[in-house]
Amino acid sequence: MRVLVVAPRMEIGGAEMHLSRVLPRLKRADLDVSLFTIARGGPLDAVLARGGVPVLGIEERGGRALASLRTVLALRGEIARLKPDILHYFLPEPYLIGSAAAAGRNPIKIMSRRSLSVYQGNHPMLAKLERLLHRTVAALIGNSSAVAAQLITESGAPEKVGIIHNGIEPPPPVDTAARAAHRRAVGIPADAFVIATIANLIPYKGHSDLLAGLGAVRARLTGSWRLMLIGRDEGIGARLKRQAGELGIAGNILWLGERADAQDLIAAADIGVLPSHQEGFSNSLIEKMAYGLPVVATRIGGNIDAVADGATGRLVPVADPAALGEAIAALYEDAGLRARMGAAARLRVERLFSLEACVRRYLNLYRGLVQHKETPVAQLIDTPEMILAAVTPAEVVG
Repeated sequence: MRVLVVAPRMEIGGAEMHLSRVLPRLKRADLDVSLFTIARGGPLDAVLARGGVPVLGIEERGGRALASLRTVLALRGEIARLKPDILHYFLPEPYLIGSAAAAGRNPIKIMSRRSLSVYQGNHPMLAKLERLLHRTVAALIGNSSAVAAQLITESGAPEKVGIIHNGIEPPPPVDTAARAAHRRAVGIPADAFVIATIANLIPYKGHSDLLAGLGAVRARLTGSWRLMLIGRDEGIGARLKRQAGELGIAGNILWLGERADAQDLIAAADIGVLPSHQEGFSNSLIEKMAYGLPVVATRIGGNIDAVADGATGRLVPVADPAALGEAIAALYEDAGLRARMGAAARLRVERLFSLEACVRRYLNLYRGLVQHKETPVAQLIDTPEMILAAVTPAEVVG
């Protein structure tokens, strides 16, 4: 079976990292997989090439309209050359470009959306165009229940919609010496309570809510504590630093920027926090859980799928600093609860969000669409052996 995936430039981002993990595994499962990027030269191109996945596309040059036209023509040529059985689009721009390039061609077409459709609010014509394109694809794949629900509403075709959650390889347990070394590397005291947040400094990621919540419970955080903010400053860093100063917590915050060693920093933490206002399905959230951290996250998008509230962490309302601070303080005050929730969090990732399970779902989808075109997509993805039990609160307290 020949599969051609159409994706954005392979930068360091959630969808791109997902593809860099999944596509080499699909290649090793005897699928003939190629990747066409709408702009070559991303840092993950080499990762995919090392994994045996051909990376196709052209260098981006010229104005946006001319570059798009050149990309459509290049992709159309690759479709004619490769004659794929499956053409799989990831994210909105590849969906538009890929659909234009595939006009009049007959591979089975799939679209994967990896975020809530908030972006459509600023682009009403894009929203209308996507709804038209939904009629041309055999499957619409979300990476969370919330994204899938939106796709059902937009398409009016629930039989086309399925969910494939992100998958990761759980890391080996971190020993005490390694944890201490990771803390020393960024100047964190060995006995500090450490909170990890990995998200670029963008308003909708909720950093301001997190700072306000910590300021509200500062009196309850009686010992040494640190908040690690890991992510690229997209223009709000100075404002957040002023806010931290006004709240009296500036000395507790490490502004670490974009880091290649983010995984090591997760291993140095006690809890993870994701306070975002919108979320498709966060890799960083399940990565924290895989390291055995209880997590506090907003009750939005894929966070609801990832976190078993009360079992592996806490879900709090969006844009509610008081609830966010209360949940963090409760975990700070109860080391036993942190340990139980952290163990359950890792178990949940192993059962539900492993890379192996994710890859098998893609294989089930591709093979099912070729062999059983009339079967609802959700049934193709989740064959009986793939239905895994979630961690329940009873496993935490019992």
